[in-house]
Amino acid sequence: MADQKDAIVTIAVPLCVNDDTLAREGMLLGWDSARAARYSEAVVREIRANAGQFDDCVVRAVRLGGGVASNAGRGIADIMRALRESLPLAEDVAVTMESSIANISGATFPFFRRAGINRFDFEMFSLNSANFTELNSVDNLADYPLVCDHFLHAYASRSLGVVLAYGYEPVREADAVTQQRRSALAAAGENVAHVRLVPVEGARKAEPAEAERQRAAMAEALESQGFVEYAPGAFARPGEEDCFTVLERNGCESIGFGLGAITRFDGVESRNTADLTTYLDHADNFALITEAVQPLG
Repeated sequence: MADQKDAIVTIAVPLCVNDDTLAREGMLLGWDSARAARYSEAVVREIRANAGQFDDCVVRAVRLGGGVASNAGRGIADIMRALRESLPLAEDVAVTMESSIANISGATFPFFRRAGINRFDFEMFSLNSANFTELNSVDNLADYPLVCDHFLHAYASRSLGVVLAYGYEPVREADAVTQQRRSALAAAGENVAHVRLVPVEGARKAEPAEAERQRAAMAEALESQGFVEYAPGAFARPGEEDCFTVLERNGCESIGFGLGAITRFDGVESRNTADLTTYLDHADNFALITEAVQPLG
């Protein structure tokens, strides 16, 4: 329909085995497959309860984030199936998922493909072997090329995104700026379509001036290889920008599902509860899970 509005959808999946580097609020930490399954089922219930509510829109991009969404495993396919059946998604909808390479295997990858994920943002934090383990205690750097080449076929699919961290105090005596620049160059030298730079917020957080030195060095390294910063902290080669990020930056109508999710639609902002028990028990009841509603602007 010609009068349909463009929209984006955020699916909050706040699952994370270890979040020492980013120290995000509201993370459900540790590995608990039963909890992940219950959470995915609750998100499906919330989405289905909203069927028909956004028929005047066409969803152009979806982001599964708010944590390491790939920890939900096969639940991601269930969530995306419910979304496709309940909201009007564009045929070429862009679907990005915050991911860990530790979640990619012959058992899980078919579910992610079935879900229609067409860009994986892997929270690597560093691609430099000299400081990788200081920032990433979950993944094995040796698995990175295997995942990129044999599962994603990143050289052809252009579906590979990486999240790199900056602004940390190294454990060992080292020049963190040099190490982080090498990390950025390693990303640019692979078949990476998209890079996001995020600040360290954990106990190893550096002073602001040092953090800015690291960020500037990483940005310069990426730009020297043809990447452009098209949104704050988001870098891509021309034509490979993340659709969700572009639309979000341009103020597109935004629909949120999940724990603590925010919807900004028709001039009103609503926020879901951040209480896990309330959300799991009442995900399909808008009145019980809505924590706040206020006008935008």
